[in-house]
Amino acid sequence: MKGKNILVGVVIVSLLLPILPNNAADTTPPQIKNVKATPNPAVQGEFVTIECVVTDDVAVNVVKVFIKYPDNSTANLTMTKSSNGKYRIKQFFDVVGTYVYHIWANDTSGNANKTANKTFVVQQDDYPPQTSYSLSGEKGENNWYLGDVKVSLCSYDKGMGVKCTYYKLDESPWLEYHTSFNVIGEGIHDLYFYAEDNVGNKEDVNHIQIKIDETKPSTQCQLSGYKGSDGWYITNVTVTLVATDATSGINKTFYKINNGTWHEYTGSFDITEDGVYTLYYYSTDKAGNEEEQKTKTIKIDKAKPTVTITKPKMGYLYIEDREIMPTVLGNTIIIGKITIYVDASNHESGISKVEFYIDNILQESVTQQPYAWQWNYLAIGTHLIKVIAYDNAGNYASDEIVVKIFNI
Repeated sequence: MKGKNILVGVVIVSLLLPILPNNAADTTPPQIKNVKATPNPAVQGEFVTIECVVTDDVAVNVVKVFIKYPDNSTANLTMTKSSNGKYRIKQFFDVVGTYVYHIWANDTSGNANKTANKTFVVQQDDYPPQTSYSLSGEKGENNWYLGDVKVSLCSYDKGMGVKCTYYKLDESPWLEYHTSFNVIGEGIHDLYFYAEDNVGNKEDVNHIQIKIDETKPSTQCQLSGYKGSDGWYITNVTVTLVATDATSGINKTFYKINNGTWHEYTGSFDITEDGVYTLYYYSTDKAGNEEEQKTKTIKIDKAKPTVTITKPKMGYLYIEDREIMPTVLGNTIIIGKITIYVDASNHESGISKVEFYIDNILQESVTQQPYAWQWNYLAIGTHLIKVIAYDNAGNYASDEIVVKIFNI
């Protein structure tokens, strides 16, 4: 029974052992290559990665790194295999000086190997931290924001680490930064910030400007010309657009007349033709705010109305308001009453009123058609009939006729 147990044990062990060429025993130690420490030199407090490539004919068992510190203390650390097949260890070193290390490895057969000594250097942390920033908010144009701005600061130190970050806004005192904060209010804000590390290195103060403009510009329309009545102009009209923006300043002003094309405003311009115009205009500021369109109605009527006395006519005889015949000598003769008729018109603003005069004395004012007035009071001799027509813009024109009248 004992002999059988020994035989079975030998068979089991032989099955568990790796198959080697020609059934030879594994006597080859692992191979250690590509040994390096990065970064080298490193800064005090910075992580250093030591890595290498270890191969074996059968299987690698353990890989270790032996490190001797500048103060002669030592460490014996097990390295782990990464996904790319390299063995590595990442360690924090805060003692300044030269570190001596070597790699040791063995395989599953018990064979071992080690490298020659290598070194890496850890330098004193004389490097200040660095702080970056990010701004979030509604962006406009030319680095302006159209509302509140959220500020985030992030400090990094390659050595012993960041102790604290400080900031101040405009004329406020310095504050310790803990979390994001908002900058509010229109204008150009000055933000200052810096960080300090754990060994006292201080970053130079950083300075940025945060520009906020929340208000749309405002444009005023100024019209110059001679005003008549009822908002009408009776001369050319000069248009001047005045835009203001208190924060970022005016970028451009645009306008169009009626359904025409938009033009960039560059200076005052004239409207010279009679008519009723709608002027559209708006401005943008340098932050990108756009004013809502405004409108202005411009009414121009430079033309005088046309006015003609149609009754009585020159060179006719009238008896009791009836036209009888032409006169021999071309005079206008009236016997009895007479109704004076006037034809008055204006193609733009329209007729406002027609005034009737006898010998330059106002007798009647008529505001709607028919423009007529009956002359029926005592009158004998030669008289002047005069009419004046006014349009709604205030322009006027007249017509007159000399008559001989006998009315008692």
